[in-house]
Amino acid sequence: MGDMLDAYLGEFRRGPAVFSVFLFDRDSYRVECNDGNGPSPVCLLTDRPGVKSDWHGAWNGDQWCSWIETEARKIIGAA
Repeated sequence: MGDMLDAYLGEFRRGPAVFSVFLFDRDSYRVECNDGNGPSPVCLLTDRPGVKSDWHGAWNGDQWCSWIETEARKIIGAA
């Protein structure tokens, strides 16, 4: 993928919410959600060993977190 940082990798949906995945830096990925009110940050995922996902605001501890991470990692793995 070269040096394309902050590059769009793909998206997935749940109900009206559209989640977009971006390459943030060499081993981190940003997930945003657009539920019709414009995109907002969801989390920052990483491939770094021992570093946990960083969930933004109300997403921290949300019941969708594991599903979001699983779907995002499918997109990351396919990139």
